[in-house]
Amino acid sequence: MGGICSRQVETTITLLPRVASREEDLTVTPGNFVRENTGSFYTYYKLASSPLGSGAWGEVRTCVLKSTEETRVVKIISKSELPQSMITERAAFHEANIIKKLDHPNLPRIYEFFEDEQNYFIVLEYIKGGDLFDRIVELKNFSETQAAQIILQILLAVNYLHSCGIVHRDIKPENILMNDSNSLSLKLVDFDTATVFRNTSFRKMYGTPLYMAPEIVKGKYDEKCDLWSCGIILFILLTGSPPFGGSDDEILLTLRTVKFNFKDNIFRGISAEVLDLLKKLLEPDPKKRISASEACSHPWLINLKETIADSEVLDVLKNIKNFRGASKLKTLVHTFIISKIADPSQYKTELAVFHLLDVNRDGKISRDELITLMVSKKLALEEAEMYADLIMEQADVDNSGFIDYTEFLRASVTRNRVLTRENIINAFKILDQDRSGTIEVEELRRWISDENTTSVKLVEDIIRKVDKNGDGKIDQEEFESMLIDTANARRKSFLGTIPGFKPPNA
Repeated sequence: MGGICSRQVETTITLLPRVASREEDLTVTPGNFVRENTGSFYTYYKLASSPLGSGAWGEVRTCVLKSTEETRVVKIISKSELPQSMITERAAFHEANIIKKLDHPNLPRIYEFFEDEQNYFIVLEYIKGGDLFDRIVELKNFSETQAAQIILQILLAVNYLHSCGIVHRDIKPENILMNDSNSLSLKLVDFDTATVFRNTSFRKMYGTPLYMAPEIVKGKYDEKCDLWSCGIILFILLTGSPPFGGSDDEILLTLRTVKFNFKDNIFRGISAEVLDLLKKLLEPDPKKRISASEACSHPWLINLKETIADSEVLDVLKNIKNFRGASKLKTLVHTFIISKIADPSQYKTELAVFHLLDVNRDGKISRDELITLMVSKKLALEEAEMYADLIMEQADVDNSGFIDYTEFLRASVTRNRVLTRENIINAFKILDQDRSGTIEVEELRRWISDENTTSVKLVEDIIRKVDKNGDGKIDQEEFESMLIDTANARRKSFLGTIPGFKPPNA
C-alpha cells in the first residue's frame, strides 16, 4: 500500500472548481465513470467464495455485477490491518485515484470503489490470463521475439505513466497480468505503491527486493527506478533465471555494490542489440540509465510492430476521417461503453493502428503524428494537415491537444460495433445507479463531472433533448432510441461537406 513519500514541499493555491454551465464546457474522459459508490458493495455485487490472492492488508476476489452479470475483480482492504493514519486519510483509495486518470491499452480498467465499517473495496477489470510469473514458470524459456513483445508492452505502460508524472515503484512479473492464456498481450497492474513525481526524488523504500533499483536501497531515487525493474524482468526472460539469489536482506546488500558482467556465459547466444538494451536498463547509476522514452525507441524494439495490412490501416484511417462528433450525452455514453463495457479484445486492429500512429510511444497521438502517417500513405501534405486539424477538432473531446486511447477508439471504431443493443442496455443499467428504471438529473450530473461542477440547469437541458415524454428523466426506451438512431443513421463524412474538398481515393 502506498504511503506518504519524502518530497520537496510545493506551495500551491487552491482554486475553487469551475462550474460548467454550457455543453461546450464539459469534458468527457473514462475517469468520469470512476467514483466512490456510497451504497453497500454487497448491494451491487456477488462476491466469490475464495480469494484469487491475498496480502498483508487484504485480498483480491472475483465478483459479479448483479445488474449485468459481468465478472470483475475487487481488492478488499481490511481496516483492521491498517494504521489509523491511513484510515483517517483514506489512503486505501490512493490507488483508485491514480488509475482513474489513466487511459492506456496496457493498463487496467477501474470501475468504482466503496467503503464500509470494516473494509475498503476497489473494483477493477478481471484480467483472466494469469500473471507473467506463472507464464515464465510455464514456458521457462522465451525467444528474443517473445521477450521483445513482453518488455515493449511493459515499457509502453511505463513511458505513458512517466509522461503523466506517475512512478509505479513495484514492477515485477506478479504485477503484470496476461489478457488471456493464448497470447502475450498484457497489462501492468497494482498501483498501491505508485505516486506522482514532479522533478523530485523519494526516500521511502517501496518495492520487492529482487526487482528493486540500487538507488532505492541507498535512500534517494526517482522514476528511473521503474526502468531497473524492467531490466530485471528482461534479464529473467532472456536467461530463464534471476540475477540474484539469497534472502531479501542478502539481495538488498548485493544492490549496494551491484555490477553486471555482460560477458558472462549466461548471456551466450543473446544478440548484441538485446544486450545493449539490457545494459542500459541495468545501469546502476540512475543518471546514466536509459529513460522510458529512450527505451521504447531502442533499435531492438523500434521496428517491433504488429503485422497489419495496408488495407486495414486505410480502413481505420477512413473511419477516423469520417468520424463526426455528437452531443455531449451521446459522447458520454459512447465513451462509457468503449472504456467500461465493450470487450477490449475486439479492438486488435485499431490497437495496431494506434501504435503505428503513436510514433514517440507516449500513449497518445499528436497532430504531427497524424500528419506523418497520412503522408506516408501518399496523401499530400496540405491535405494531411487539413485532415489532422479536423480530426483533432472532432476526436480530442477533452481538449488536451492529443488524442488519448479511448478518444482514438471513439473515432476509429464504427458506432454499430460499439452501440450494440446489449452494450446499450448494460450501459443504461449501470448509469441508472439507483435502479429506478430512469436516469434522473442528479444521477446524470454525478456521472458527467466530479465535485458537482456541472450546473443543474445544464443537465436538465441535456436530458430535455432526449426526454420524449417530458417527465424530466431518461427511461430505457428514450436511452435506446437516442443511441440506436445514432448508430443506424446514414452519416455523411464531415470532411466531405467541405466545399471544394476531395477525399483521396484511399
